Amino acid sequence: MSKQKYELCLRLTEDALRKLEVVENDAVSKVFLRFARNYYDDAKHYASRGEYATALEAIAYAHGFIDAGVLAGKFLIDGYHLRSVKR
Repeated sequence: MSKQKYELCLRLTEDALRKLEVVENDAVSKVFLRFARNYYDDAKHYASRGEYATALEAIAYAHGFIDAGVLAGKFLIDGYHLRSVKR
């Protein structure tokens, strides 16, 4: 079960990273994007070792940083399920 869920989440996160546009390039957006990419890389590393539960946790964190960037108005992703919060 973890492997299939991981693969689905990986595809969703890859798609979000590919479409992501940084609209406010500041320290916060840089941190969110760096953490998202690092956790994405960690997820692929754990999956390559067959550790799908840990890989799923890492990809969830990656996607969480993407979500945080979108909600904070730092990122825009065409067609994404979240929208920024009005300040």
